[in-house]
This record gives sequence, C-alpha cells and structure tokens, in this order.
Amino acid sequence: MIRALGTLALCGLVMLGTSSPAMAARPKAQLKIAVAVKGGAKKTVRLHCGPAGGSHPNAQEACELLEQVHGDPKQLNVSPDAACTREMQPHAVGVKGQWYGKPVRWGKVFDNGCLVEAVTGAVAAL
Repeated sequence: MIRALGTLALCGLVMLGTSSPAMAARPKAQLKIAVAVKGGAKKTVRLHCGPAGGSHPNAQEACELLEQVHGDPKQLNVSPDAACTREMQPHAVGVKGQWYGKPVRWGKVFDNGCLVEAVTGAVAAL
C-alpha cells in the first residue's frame, strides 16, 4: 500500500514537471482578428503574442505593432501619410481577445483596403 502511494506521488510529480513548460509557453496575448470586405471575402485569424504565433500570416510584425500601442488597436496609425484613393469598397476590421490580461474589443469600418493597411499595417493584413 505504501509502495503504491509512493508510485502515485512520483507519477504526480512527473506530470506536474512536464506540464510546467507548457504553461510557461502560453501566449500572453491572444487575439482574434477578422477582416470583411463588402460584397467579398471574410478572413479570420488568431494572433498570439509573447511569444508570437497563431494563424496570422505575419504574427511577429503584428505583435510588434501592437506592443507599440500597448495592445490598443484604436491607437494604430502605421502610415499616417499614405496616399490612398477615395475608392469606396468598405472593409470592416475587428479585433477581440486578451492583451496581457487586459480585454481587447475594437472594430472599425474603413472606406477601402488602402486605408486599412495605412492604419493597421500588418495587424489586419490577412
């Protein structure tokens, strides 16, 4: 009986030891980013930061941009001097999730894709 308890305790310690690195690698920011074009496609990706990853095509650059604004997408303005046309093809962008323990919920409709890129850079470049 004592031997069985000792074996169970040892197995428990091994399981705790193997789960610690997985817990340490959990991203500090987890965001869902969606871009929808009126009359066109809708794309949704996951962005993880700290470390960068997820299904976002350029996670590292997107995380770096969000770090500059402390995870607040409404403060993004990557290329304020961009020369965009006045083309009307509305793009809706939404960001929802957690940034280092802080909830994030942001959405905006832009007149066209050029404005999306000028404001959000890699964050909404899906």
